[in-house]
Amino acid sequence: MLTRPQQVALLAPFGVLVGLALVLPMLLGLLSSFTNYGPGEIELQLTGVQNYSRLLADPEFAIAARNVVIFTAVAVPAELAVGFALASLLRSPFRGRRIVRVLFLLPWLVSPIASGVMWRFLLGAPGGLFEFALALLHRPGQSSPAGQPGLALATVVAIEVWRMAPLVAFLLLPAMERIPSERFDEARLNGAGAFMTARTIVLPALRPLLLTVAMLLVGLSLGTFDAVLILTGGGPGSETMTPALYSYQQAIQSNAWPIGVAAAWLIVAAVALIGTAYVRGTRARYTA
Repeated sequence: MLTRPQQVALLAPFGVLVGLALVLPMLLGLLSSFTNYGPGEIELQLTGVQNYSRLLADPEFAIAARNVVIFTAVAVPAELAVGFALASLLRSPFRGRRIVRVLFLLPWLVSPIASGVMWRFLLGAPGGLFEFALALLHRPGQSSPAGQPGLALATVVAIEVWRMAPLVAFLLLPAMERIPSERFDEARLNGAGAFMTARTIVLPALRPLLLTVAMLLVGLSLGTFDAVLILTGGGPGSETMTPALYSYQQAIQSNAWPIGVAAAWLIVAAVALIGTAYVRGTRARYTA
């Protein structure tokens, strides 16, 4: 067994790499959010919390924050529900199950940018899926739902559920398979239906894992950026604007680097607060 000095010596190179590649740039970014640093600035000046005050006073950022709250509140439960249903379907052995499991995982394996490009083509291009579906229903052609007010955010949520639910199923399935089959047989003999079996047997067994997966999904939802950038660009108007996309637009497109960095760090703070609450809740549960 390795001694403490040996463990430190073994992990030291990894710690140095993480510090140089991750921690140091993050700290520099955090410091720059309290300055006027930017590509066009000649003299570096400390501005205190001025950038954060301007950010919180911007109505567009308020819209972006509202959008991501709605997005997270709708998408995460839907991803958990659909993923749970997929895992339940894949729990019982059947011919070709391994192939089906791989195919189910493909939406998540595709990068968010590639997913955005694909869905933008399917929904908006002439001859795409949306136009084809309208033709089958003998309805006149309409613009992509991703570009229609009132439908754009719902479309983005639906696409995110399509992309992330297979990952949820992939994470839940091994734990679901470890539940003794005798418990399912007993429930079936007692006349319990699928819903009652899931509520009384599966959900209690998977509750800690479900909470962890939900935490992961919340963090990913709060940082939603790639697919929205390609699919809608934050439009129509600001209907699908997210804080991450707002940060990108401010820092890269508008050269307002301090505002963009401040927005990014507010996202980090939100994720950190949720993560802290989750860790404390989990610790309290296991120490009770």
